[in-house]
Amino acid sequence: MSSFGDIVVDGVHDQVFISDPEGGSIVVTDYDGTVVKHITAEDGATGLALSADSSELYVALSSAGAIATVSTSTLAETGRYPTGAGTSPRNLALAGGKLWFGYAVGSSGGIGSLDVSAAAPVATLDPAGTSWHYAPSLAPSPADPNILVAGQEGVSPATLAVYEATPTGLRERAKRLFTQNPGISFLNDFAVTADGQNIVTAANNPSDHHVVRISDLSANGAYSSWAFPNAVAVSADGTVATGSSDSTLRTFRAGSFAPLHEYYRSEPQADGLAWAPDDNRLFAVGGDIIPSLHVFPDGGKTDSTLTLQAPSTAVRGKELTVTGSLWADESYTAGATVEVTRTDSGSPSGTALGRFTVAADGTFRFTDRPRTTGQVDYTVRYAGDTQHTAAVGEATVTVVK
Repeated sequence: MSSFGDIVVDGVHDQVFISDPEGGSIVVTDYDGTVVKHITAEDGATGLALSADSSELYVALSSAGAIATVSTSTLAETGRYPTGAGTSPRNLALAGGKLWFGYAVGSSGGIGSLDVSAAAPVATLDPAGTSWHYAPSLAPSPADPNILVAGQEGVSPATLAVYEATPTGLRERAKRLFTQNPGISFLNDFAVTADGQNIVTAANNPSDHHVVRISDLSANGAYSSWAFPNAVAVSADGTVATGSSDSTLRTFRAGSFAPLHEYYRSEPQADGLAWAPDDNRLFAVGGDIIPSLHVFPDGGKTDSTLTLQAPSTAVRGKELTVTGSLWADESYTAGATVEVTRTDSGSPSGTALGRFTVAADGTFRFTDRPRTTGQVDYTVRYAGDTQHTAAVGEATVTVVK
């Protein structure tokens, strides 16, 4: 890829779509980041959106003045719909049963729509009251299929607007120029929270990801950032991922401003974060010159820590007790278990000792009667779950006669 436009994740087919405006193409990868297809002849491919059933990918072709449809199963273009003479569609979002697109005509912009359910979809431009200086970016609400949020990126001060999609067009619910409380300039990205109550922003100024209420666009907190925020994405369970220009990615649980994870990679691109529908796998496009895809399989999970306490020495054939602790910032589901393996000179490949239940306070214990002398290693593994990463702990006991 020579440039980056947008990224979306197809959870039905476990694939990721990344657009390259300068190259006029779309790169398709699997969940591990391996390229499976390079779709070409997509002039100015920028904004991307998936149909509700993930059967089709919609592509804004900024250089061709059109929106293309691509089958997510065959990865081939299936249709192309003009958006009007001189238009440059750039950003896409579904709301109210229609596909909305932010577009530019010369030095002005607007929001148009395409009824993708029609037998022969025809683009409609400039619904009343949606005039913008440049092509606005768009974001849907996960909680309300009729809500559409638009934002003016790259200008000072920034503007956000909340619309309700109706059969006759867009009805404005709230619009604000962010001159103060908070003052937001040079917006790079924004996303609606999973409950549909807030919008999380990423802008050059201020140096935090500010949150505003979707009802009236008033201030409602901020996620900390060390440098210019440039990307944000919200998972289906509400986990927030933020990116900034100091190459930092952070994740936060819904309702918490304390970081869940912190990663350091190449600087994320604006709009370069996306979650898989399973809420845990996070994808990030970074790089200043050549875009690169980073995959974080456990981005939505909290880290598990497993520690063991065992006697330093023991007598062969005598019972010994090993205790342990499984800990995380978030509590574990009742009935969590760990798997124990013993390795010694008699069983260098390891012998399974069984599974042991973790108590509510995170502690566990098991007993064993070592059968050989010398070094005996105990390995305890927690397999992980939907909210916690896997963890391993080890302890060594010297066994004598």
